[in-house]
Amino acid sequence: MTTASATWLLARAHGRMLRHKLRFGMRENRLLSVTVGAFLGLYGLAAYLLVGRGLDFMMKLPLIGPLLTERLVFLLFFFFFVMLIISNATITGMSLFRRKDMEWQIALPLPPRSLVLWKTLEGMLLASWGLLLLSTPILLALAQAYKADAKFMLVVLPALLALVMIAANVSTWLLIALVLWARRWMWKPVLAVVILLVVRTLPIWHSSVESLNSGDLSASLNQILRHTEICMHPMLPSSWVAETIQAAGRGTFERTLFFNLVLLANALMSILVTNRLASAFYYPAWNRIMSAAPGGGGKVKAPVSRNKPGRLSHGLRRVLALDRASYALLVKEVRTFLREPVQWGQSAIIFGLLLIYSMNLRKLGYDLQSPFWITVVSHLNLLVCCLALSTLTTRFIYPQFSLEGQRLWILGLSPLPLHRVLALKLRLSASALALVMVTLVVVSGVSLGLPGQRILFFSASILMLSYGLTSLALSLGALVPNFRESNPARIVSGFGGTVCLIASFVYIVGGMVLLLIPSWQNLRQDAVAMVNYDGRVELAVLAGLTVLTVVFGGIPYFFAKRQTKNLEYLRYL
Repeated sequence: MTTASATWLLARAHGRMLRHKLRFGMRENRLLSVTVGAFLGLYGLAAYLLVGRGLDFMMKLPLIGPLLTERLVFLLFFFFFVMLIISNATITGMSLFRRKDMEWQIALPLPPRSLVLWKTLEGMLLASWGLLLLSTPILLALAQAYKADAKFMLVVLPALLALVMIAANVSTWLLIALVLWARRWMWKPVLAVVILLVVRTLPIWHSSVESLNSGDLSASLNQILRHTEICMHPMLPSSWVAETIQAAGRGTFERTLFFNLVLLANALMSILVTNRLASAFYYPAWNRIMSAAPGGGGKVKAPVSRNKPGRLSHGLRRVLALDRASYALLVKEVRTFLREPVQWGQSAIIFGLLLIYSMNLRKLGYDLQSPFWITVVSHLNLLVCCLALSTLTTRFIYPQFSLEGQRLWILGLSPLPLHRVLALKLRLSASALALVMVTLVVVSGVSLGLPGQRILFFSASILMLSYGLTSLALSLGALVPNFRESNPARIVSGFGGTVCLIASFVYIVGGMVLLLIPSWQNLRQDAVAMVNYDGRVELAVLAGLTVLTVVFGGIPYFFAKRQTKNLEYLRYL
């Protein structure tokens, strides 16, 4: 059997499985399907209108409008390319090197390169549909800004699909190289290089706005755009997509055809490279993972039995007011999180970027002496933190119960009932996320120079939003479990994950509208002095946010706790 025929066989088998799942979902969850479809349509319309208004405003700027628009397109697709590589590596890595997923597949009479090719394509499909959904309204808005005709989308979409294919294959190359050649001692020099790069780039964050405005407009603009030149490197596939969009917007379709052919050639070449790398290196990489796994033939240290807990464990149990069984479950959750580099790695990246952003809010270039801009930036900062939090809860908290898998009956036989397990998961996850988010809000408030009353108001708000979003994600994950799937990306991509994302978005929008009420008078462009905030109004708003949190977080948790108390819950196994 050739590689192409084997890959096509796997694609047909998984395609039939997907069609059956979609038919079952459409037949059994019609209301849910209509809700998801309506939300996606509403999102597409809102994104098109907002992006179109922003691009029209930017294009009308004298002298610098077209230049800023062009640079924005390069930046956008550069970050899309990086995000695709990270998400594809995450999904493909779990598909290729998960022990239970690949043990029986590697024993099939199929060449290993066909498995790698199919898993790469599967990861590309799972990781790219969201990007295509996000980018379609943006591309339509760009077509409107460039006054392009209907041919714009026809010539740009092939370039975007080629970019998705290149990113998927590059992520597979990096993944195989990392698994095959990475050693533990390498992390220290890599960490030192990262710290050195961060310290090297610190002067960028220390550059003052006054120094940028001291010279003429062209000099200040060049100084700002100089830090984005890496996104325009001619060897980056994202730059070729941006060039395709620019050429299609100007109507030069010869240049558009050239970059489309360049992207197509590199996409096909990336498939050939993946095929060769998989033939030579995938099986040794998989064998290394299996040998290092417990029970895989490697040298595994015998576990140290401890009849009595240590002093530290005993002290933590007394501080947290937990019995021994509850504390053991929390330790299990923490160790599971630390053993998953995908989870703590992505969380560290997101929180690190938010921390850098929060510490440099005063260097954004706005007049932060104006009440209008102080109010706008502070509320937008809270919105960014909430959206990042909803992303993490949907991605990592929602599949927690499903990832217990068919071993959930073990927890059912433990001294802890399942509803107590649900409560402990909520307590641990929500407390950890709330602590991090409150820290970010306090840092951003100090950076903006907000009074202590406002910092306390935003801290209380993000505290409730953290518990509400975590409870919503965890409860929906327990109400709609998928114990037969070990890939969290597939679990989140289902109907339940989509509903969780929609409900989180509605909850955040409602909370942001409530939190704007005390600041409404300061949102006037002609405001000169900051209007004092009424403490009673802020308390009323926090009470309203509490009610909203109970609706979106408390009610789903009540039904999830009620369902897990019933032994019939185990029928999903």
